[in-house]
Amino acid sequence: MSLTGKTKAGSYKDLLQMNNSNSGVDTSLRNIVDGEGTESALMVSDDQVRVLPNNDETGAAFQVRSQANAVLFNVDSTNSLIKAGAGQHIVNTQVKDFCITSVNSQPSTTDTWTALSSIGSARFVAGVELGTGSTPATSLTISTTANNVVQAMWYVPFNITIDSCNVWFGADDATGDAVKFSVMSYTVDSANGATSGDLSSGSEVCVSPATVTGFGYEQAYMQNLTVSTANVDAGKAIMAFAHQNGTNADLTVNMQLVYHLR
Repeated sequence: MSLTGKTKAGSYKDLLQMNNSNSGVDTSLRNIVDGEGTESALMVSDDQVRVLPNNDETGAAFQVRSQANAVLFNVDSTNSLIKAGAGQHIVNTQVKDFCITSVNSQPSTTDTWTALSSIGSARFVAGVELGTGSTPATSLTISTTANNVVQAMWYVPFNITIDSCNVWFGADDATGDAVKFSVMSYTVDSANGATSGDLSSGSEVCVSPATVTGFGYEQAYMQNLTVSTANVDAGKAIMAFAHQNGTNADLTVNMQLVYHLR
């Protein structure tokens, strides 16, 4: 819009200004307002710029777009997320790996939840097993296996939201078994006393949508787990498990848990 030929009465509402008694921009953050005093989402001072929605949270409080109008950077104040790139990925997305390798002869017990390693090495000499139920056991009391539990446990240092979980696995023998996976969140005792490292209040956060019947070492299989509880708070312990209905073959498992900070 051009102001050419416009009167003040016919254009003042479209003029942007700040209410500062004709002192302009100074050290205080102030809203940019229109000519009738309606506040915008933009605030400025001589050292700061702030975007602050006035009426409602929005999925696009602040955006940067390409010349072709593709969103390159987006601040979502509704969900407290910042996204970037052509694919609009959450900027603090990270990946946690869990794994075992078939040379460790795991799982070694039929119909039993066997923990995966969480520390980046697939070598897991002595398996941690948490029961034969429909999900892994919701508690664990350490007796003589602290070294193995520590390898299987990921202590979550900050609040996270799980976005997805996928797993690849392969068997080491011609005959396979029916396999499923689970990811659990636990309260962990960190008081460095007699019960330090013990797990309680377990809940399943990711679950296999179905068992996968493997056909041995002829193929590698992939499954996307269902995220059942996305938010896990700081100070929790996360463990991942594999379960198979026989011991015809040992497994190599490569699981990726995708999450972002919240």
